Amino acid sequence: MLYQQRAVCRTAIILLVLLAGFAFRCQTASAQAYDDVGLFQETINSDFFGVDARAMSMGNTGVVSARDGSGIIYNPANLARVRRIEFRGGLSHLRTKNETTYDAGGAHERNDGLDLRKTRINAVSLTIPVPTYRGSLVFGFGVHRVGSYDRARALSIDVGDVSPDYYDYTERETEAGGLWKWTAAGAIDISPRLAAGLSLHLLTGKDKFGMTSQLVGLDASQTITELHDIDIDYVGAGADAGLNYSFSPVWTAGLVVSTPTYLSAEEHSVRDLDTAFSNYIWNTEDAISNYALTRPFSFGLGLSGQFERILVVGDMHYTDWSQLDINYDDPSLSEGQDTEFILDNLKEAVSLHVGAEFLFPEQGVTVRAGYFLDPLPIDGKFIDSNRQYFTAGAGFLIDRVMTLDLAYVHGGYKLRDFDPGSYFSDYKVNRIFATFAYRI
Repeated sequence: MLYQQRAVCRTAIILLVLLAGFAFRCQTASAQAYDDVGLFQETINSDFFGVDARAMSMGNTGVVSARDGSGIIYNPANLARVRRIEFRGGLSHLRTKNETTYDAGGAHERNDGLDLRKTRINAVSLTIPVPTYRGSLVFGFGVHRVGSYDRARALSIDVGDVSPDYYDYTERETEAGGLWKWTAAGAIDISPRLAAGLSLHLLTGKDKFGMTSQLVGLDASQTITELHDIDIDYVGAGADAGLNYSFSPVWTAGLVVSTPTYLSAEEHSVRDLDTAFSNYIWNTEDAISNYALTRPFSFGLGLSGQFERILVVGDMHYTDWSQLDINYDDPSLSEGQDTEFILDNLKEAVSLHVGAEFLFPEQGVTVRAGYFLDPLPIDGKFIDSNRQYFTAGAGFLIDRVMTLDLAYVHGGYKLRDFDPGSYFSDYKVNRIFATFAYRI
């Protein structure tokens, strides 16, 4: 698996360094644990990328408020409130800034980092209401980029104190890719106030990881360089079921339940290790491993209040990540390490989302703002500050048949290895969303 591949790479380097007289055991243990956190943050859990500018501008809410094609993802029951055929598409732009600090105290403290920029299509959907004598029947079809593996990190360590032959260790990691949902959904009115919906998802995705590390010797012939590339292809399936209930013209509540999501993964790994002091290059052309991930149930609750021109909305999502399951085609690849890590370090996570919008009907303009706290489901010893984001945006009605929604999201989080921690990696995240809709 990804973090095991990384650990093997780093272990190989350290073994060669030990042969050269470099004892760096305690730092190696910390680095391996840090990589475990990176895996569960970016690959297995992934971070919900968001699929709609309106929802993102109101704190990534949608269990109640996504009464358009984005309901395919946020809550399929909301589709029952769509009255016109709608085509919807969206773009997103991501900027992340990483700063990683190795805190060894005094003159040996090091700061390093990498920035990342990505622009992609992240949503395309078609929503079709079916004429009915009473109530509502609506179908939706779409493809949405729901997971983001985009990440970059750089680390520098001064190793001069522990080895007379080496003075610097550097590491550069980049990760890119995403998880897509190809969805067919439907919703009906069960009663004048209650709607129900179901979404069926086919998931596909790719995660591309690359690492370059170098242990620099005082003599250039002692330098050790490693290049490591990992490609993972995902295929899977899942489903969402939802309800939407209007208590009154003001208050509406929503519930969405996501079934366990099954993902089958095929991982290809290529590694080159150049040990200049021995004129030896170790090349692993293509190592392949296959495994299956089963993500646990997830539950979402939402409540909205419509007060004339003001909409106020709040969502809460719950997932118990300690129930994550991993199975390898070749059991010897795991040796129980993954199960042990899950039981010891993964936990329940509750994310909280709040937002509001204000309508200027004469101008056809809506302004929005929000906030959400999205805790990482990892033991607190790995976290210095949790994921939280502030959001803002606006919506524009064009010729009564088109809408343009824009959103800006700013926030981040900070990770560490062990308490009190020697490695601190700070991620600052900025995202821009643009969603266009045409209604017939």
